[in-house]
Amino acid sequence: MGGGIIGSFESLEQTASVENLEGSEFAKRLQLVQPHILRRTKPERWPRQNISNYKDLVSQLSSLTMGKQLVEFAPGFSAYAGGVEETQFIYKEIFEDRAYDIAELPENAFIIDAGANVGMFTLYFKKKYPSSTILAFEPAPETFAALSENVKLHELKGVELHECALGAEDVTQTFTFYPIVPGNSTLVPEEKELVTKMFHDLNDEFWDAAGKMYDVAQKVPVQVRRLSGFLNGRKDLKRIDLLKIDIEGVELEVSRSLEEEHWALVQNVVVEICDLREGRLDALQTLLRSKGFRVKTESPEWSPKEGKMFMVVGRRDETAG
Repeated sequence: MGGGIIGSFESLEQTASVENLEGSEFAKRLQLVQPHILRRTKPERWPRQNISNYKDLVSQLSSLTMGKQLVEFAPGFSAYAGGVEETQFIYKEIFEDRAYDIAELPENAFIIDAGANVGMFTLYFKKKYPSSTILAFEPAPETFAALSENVKLHELKGVELHECALGAEDVTQTFTFYPIVPGNSTLVPEEKELVTKMFHDLNDEFWDAAGKMYDVAQKVPVQVRRLSGFLNGRKDLKRIDLLKIDIEGVELEVSRSLEEEHWALVQNVVVEICDLREGRLDALQTLLRSKGFRVKTESPEWSPKEGKMFMVVGRRDETAG
């Protein structure tokens, strides 16, 4: 079973196990557009609130997942999370599947975590490379608060936190925050609208329930900054050993706006990108190759081809495929 929630839902009389749903038609379909809820996640117990079918279960997600909670993800490892089920998936993807272990880094690695969420990537790489320096960026105020708490909880040193979005220019923009699935929060809600449209195009009642994940949304102004603005003037910056970009819709814009002198320092890059707005994947691959990277692109196993989700890895050595 997965980790339990500490200090929340401690005296539930009825529980609904995610484990019992795995392999069901509901689980298979939900993986298509929102894998973070069921795929590879096994919260120990969920409260059952008038749940008579799977559609009702999806409709109850908001009552369970919103709000910061301290969660035990593994024996001896706890962290604060907003969307608990979503963060369970992220934990397994990073800590167990090691999705971002694309290269061996030096002990004093310089790492950029663009789209830090609550900090699972930062926690993992700081544990693996204690002497590393990590710049972590997260624009959502509630999520940034959890990220900050996690850095304090684990007493991390050498981590610089920045409460801002990354983009093509320094501006203030409206950010759409989804409390049920905060890791999907975005500067580009149009991309989530395309996902919702895909639900409806499948002409199935199930997607009406799944679409509720995006029904609860908050609009908040956030500062948007160019990544190079945080790198200019760093006299000790000799290389960027790993650049991770997972920023829900502006991956291409951030990549294009990174200055040439900084691209020259990047040794490894990994980008998660959605290609529902067709052409973005090709553009990103072309850009990385133009910067001298050998590029490898895969669709994550949790995402069937209809989802158009891709992990793009760029490396400068000869081992990349």
